[in-house]
Amino acid sequence: MSQERSQEVGDDASIQLEEIFGDAVAAPLEATTGTAVSCHVELVGPHLRLAGEMALGNFRRLSDFVNNHDGLFRVHDAIVMRRNGDLTKVAMPDVWVAPTEVTLIAQPVVDAATAPPPEFAMPKRRDGLIIVTPGHTMTGEIYVMRDAMLSVFIESTDPRFLPMTDVRTRSLADRRVISRYPFALLNRRHIVAASPLPPELLSGRRVL
Repeated sequence: MSQERSQEVGDDASIQLEEIFGDAVAAPLEATTGTAVSCHVELVGPHLRLAGEMALGNFRRLSDFVNNHDGLFRVHDAIVMRRNGDLTKVAMPDVWVAPTEVTLIAQPVVDAATAPPPEFAMPKRRDGLIIVTPGHTMTGEIYVMRDAMLSVFIESTDPRFLPMTDVRTRSLADRRVISRYPFALLNRRHIVAASPLPPELLSGRRVL
């Protein structure tokens, strides 16, 4: 195995998982979420990326479920993805993922069925951020109370996963890999650096 191949395997778990599964065909995926509301999500970490369904239990919003959940995240009908977002042949009816290893829990599509209900709406101020994580640079928008100080909000440890909209990410391992999500939850523990988005970049904002 070449040095380049070894580095690639070490950086991206999807390659090793594909080698383990080989040409095996996964059994048909059964509906395991029952009648609970579920969201289609992508989980993105430094070494693993996958897509699937996350059941919200008694919660109506993905952010409430994630920030009040203890233990591993259970993802149904999961498909492992490559770093660039391509789907692999590795599909699993259920997979459990450690929250500490997840940088983003993103919704690729937010429709009327998954958008927060009107009664949750509160008057807030929208602020743009530039963020560096162990695996990405990203820009996005957060929502804070109108009189709140942005610095206090950023320095806080609550909520554990920070809700963001209009999220754009670029992989540090491969600058060509750019992803965009209308909504995502960012793991605060994965924030290496954060800064307000300069006003001159608010119009025609670009990925770093």
